[in-house]
Amino acid sequence: MIEFMTTYDIMEKFVDVIEKQRVRKNMTQADLYKASGMSSKAYANFISSKSTKFENIVNIMIALDMTSKLENLITIEKYTSINEIRNEKKHKEKKRVRKG
Repeated sequence: MIEFMTTYDIMEKFVDVIEKQRVRKNMTQADLYKASGMSSKAYANFISSKSTKFENIVNIMIALDMTSKLENLITIEKYTSINEIRNEKKHKEKKRVRKG
């Protein structure tokens, strides 16, 4: 279960999935980091330290045709009528949190 993993553990699994997909796609590491717009050093650091910017992860997943895996992170509200959309826009609340 992901709830019992550290950030490092999760990133380690992520790197493993990415590397397996890279090999399946018959890409070298150089092919992948170039396709994702990363430098060789940034990609090497990602593989070794299991740390990078989220933007780099998204770019890697695009380069590997893995964007469907990102869809779980991004949910789009589905409306059943135009009135729901209008009501949503009218009732938008500012979401600020103040320490009290």
